[in-house]
Amino acid sequence: MPGPHSYTTEDTLELQVPGNPLLLEHIIDSMVEAGKRLGLAARRAYPGEFTFRAWHYGRLSLDGAEAVASLIAAESAEELVAARHAFEGAIGQSLLPVADQLADVLALLETGIDFSDEEDVVILSVGDFSTRLLGVLSGLDAVLDSTHGSEAIDSRPRVVLRGPANAGKSTLFNALLGQDRVIAHELPGTTRDVITESCVFGGCDALLVDTPGDESAVDAGAVFAELESDLVLWCGPASTEQAGPLNALRVVTKIDVCPCTDSHVIPVCSFNANDITMLANVVAGELQARRSSRASGRVAVSHRQAVTLRRVHDLVSGVRSEIQHLGPTQGVDRPAECAASLRIALNDVGSITGDIPPDDVLGRVFAGFCIGK
Repeated sequence: MPGPHSYTTEDTLELQVPGNPLLLEHIIDSMVEAGKRLGLAARRAYPGEFTFRAWHYGRLSLDGAEAVASLIAAESAEELVAARHAFEGAIGQSLLPVADQLADVLALLETGIDFSDEEDVVILSVGDFSTRLLGVLSGLDAVLDSTHGSEAIDSRPRVVLRGPANAGKSTLFNALLGQDRVIAHELPGTTRDVITESCVFGGCDALLVDTPGDESAVDAGAVFAELESDLVLWCGPASTEQAGPLNALRVVTKIDVCPCTDSHVIPVCSFNANDITMLANVVAGELQARRSSRASGRVAVSHRQAVTLRRVHDLVSGVRSEIQHLGPTQGVDRPAECAASLRIALNDVGSITGDIPPDDVLGRVFAGFCIGK
């Protein structure tokens, strides 16, 4: 394919051959040797070299280049969607306002340092400085909330069983696990701790969480588990009057004792294998729908980008903490040290957007690629 329409913008020859690894190795070796005989500097491509060239010649942004690795490594539809957003440059675009805010506050701070003896230079007050830093932190929080880090992609969704005491949660917990993991008894209050175990719902790996009964004295651990959940199953027999969270799935338990005719709930007998299989499939479908919905607006980030974003947040938070003891109308204490920290933060942001890509950062970005790509 002639440039500039190829992946790297350079003239490119593509060979379509059978995927046998031995055959591929033989073809590559033969082509390298033939090139050398013709006096060409033929060699195998370095890891990530084609994507590096695509970045070098302006075909890809730096965050787009890193997203190529995420696209290659994606193992689910959720990961593909997040990687696609990153490939389209979403992370870099979302960081541009943050970079602008950081650059503005750094310029104001350094102006006060360099021209402090000039009459027409207004020294940045602590109140203004703190407000501007808070704006930077808010922007960073928004970016972090929209990202899907490689370590987060591997995290399993959490399914939490909630409901009143003696609702059959622990019995259902054991049934879904396929083993007697917790003690289940008719006596209310048997479950006193939050228990978490690995569970598979219709082929979907997840964490299943059993919680104490939701009585008037609300259990803090159970509430926290609910807040951290991807899906809440609100459990209880048909006679239960308590309504669960708005987005919870209502699971009516003990239908062998108290039948249920409500078509808007999921009736389950924990001792019926068919009911348990049906519930597991419903949960799997609900998890997939909810995670796909969240992923539609999320962006994949590499480990380097995730670490860098957290470091930027820590740097800016640290500077803001340093000035909290001062009055809002005072000048900034130790402005040179604050400026140095913000300069590092700005450079870190630039290492993601591609505006300021140090050589060592470029090396780390492309070193993790497979050979060639």
